[in-house]
Amino acid sequence: MTRVGVVSFWHETNEYSARLAGLQQWADYELLTGEALLAAHAGTSSVVGGMLEALSERAVPVFAAGAWPSGCTPADDMAELLRQLDEALAAAGPLDAVALNLHGATVAVGEPDVEARVAELLRSRVGEVPIAAVLDLHGNPSVELAAQVDAVIAYRTYPHVDMRECGLEAVALIDRMLGGERLATSIAKVPVLSCPLVQGTEHGVLGRLIGEGTARAAELGLARISVLAGFAYQDAERAGISVLVVAPVALRTEAEGLAGELADRVLTADDAGDFRLELPKADEAVTRARHSGRRPVVLADVADNIGAGSAGDGTVILREVLSSGATEALAVIADAEVVAQAWDAGEGAVIDVVLGGKTDALHGEPLPLRAEVVSLSDGVYVSEGSWAAGVRFEMGRTTVLGVAGNTVVVTERATPPFHREQVTSLGIDPARASIIVAKGALAWRAAYGDIAAVTIEVDAPGACPVDPGVLPRLTRPVTVLPPQTPRAGLPTRASASAPTPPSPRAEGEPA
Repeated sequence: MTRVGVVSFWHETNEYSARLAGLQQWADYELLTGEALLAAHAGTSSVVGGMLEALSERAVPVFAAGAWPSGCTPADDMAELLRQLDEALAAAGPLDAVALNLHGATVAVGEPDVEARVAELLRSRVGEVPIAAVLDLHGNPSVELAAQVDAVIAYRTYPHVDMRECGLEAVALIDRMLGGERLATSIAKVPVLSCPLVQGTEHGVLGRLIGEGTARAAELGLARISVLAGFAYQDAERAGISVLVVAPVALRTEAEGLAGELADRVLTADDAGDFRLELPKADEAVTRARHSGRRPVVLADVADNIGAGSAGDGTVILREVLSSGATEALAVIADAEVVAQAWDAGEGAVIDVVLGGKTDALHGEPLPLRAEVVSLSDGVYVSEGSWAAGVRFEMGRTTVLGVAGNTVVVTERATPPFHREQVTSLGIDPARASIIVAKGALAWRAAYGDIAAVTIEVDAPGACPVDPGVLPRLTRPVTVLPPQTPRAGLPTRASASAPTPPSPRAEGEPA
């Protein structure tokens, strides 16, 4: 029986976030080896869960490390994580293949391309065995990563509801290679930086490109195409929209052609304005919500998108909601100091707090409030929704505060609003709220989309602004178009490739 290693190394790094991802933050989310990995992911709808399901008895659980989206990982902490991965690979013994779960936008201090380093480490341990990797749709994959990994695919959906299916696909590609077929990944990149709100795949341009590209790939006999929206909140050359095409080596020319075609389609869509938008500011958005006559109204705090690494303690929208005189509104905010104050006071106490706005200067001023401590919780819940169903999440100690007839959930850890269980586990029914402030761009719909009577995306300040162009940049996203040639220093694999000199497209301003 073949032995297929399962490795996961996942972090979405927002280089504009002051909330760093130290070793403790990785350990708090996921830092597992061997059987602990199996116990955590078996039977779940995560990427790793899908891999384990497809591999069954062949799976060799090696290593899983992850952290909630945030700022960079300090250099020493990343070195320790890579050391632990290397140690786990050594302990796993010989492997016939590797199923690899990555994000595609992981950055450490002094290391702008962590995924490529992970792939290099894998190659140094396992040699020339088949490797298939799954990336987040918001990854910024590099040419170097595509050179090291035989088959690189990404989620097709945003909100991400096909993670398990991608894990299954990765194993299917591994099985093709174990059966003797040689696969390679071609890559094309364009310097288009966009807000997650224009990246939805159900109705938007990205979904159409993925659908059309998938149909073309089938016609050409190619294995899989991916169009990645990219992650705009990184100061990196590899940022932007990417096209990946996995194909038999014999069809490399066709794969490169399709990658180039889809890259051109992205540029055409950008020229048409499909990746740009304008949204109301917080005061206008709250006024619209109060006069909508429907409930609940979801106010999406796009720039304080926890799922994209923001602080989770933005106060601008909540301040407007409270000052408007609204009642029965629901908001979740991260503030460990206020949680500690509530726990010290106990349930039923009335406390004066200064809430939020403490992580950095991007997310509004701290908000003075008088609040009743309605309840206290350990902040643990298990997702039952469409995103990572069956997975345990920990918000840290949590308190529910009553503020002038409104409900404010305060957590120790910034936790994305991906699951309704985040609040229902606290005894809160969000369907009864007048307004829900959701700190996310689009993925919050997995939790509240079916109950939202009205949705208003808000242009508030934060580390994930609606217009990525307002962020300062030291680098310039590059254009990479096929055909490509092997880069010096990389192993001469069928998939090895590097950019030709930047085309004139690279001289234009990114979106």
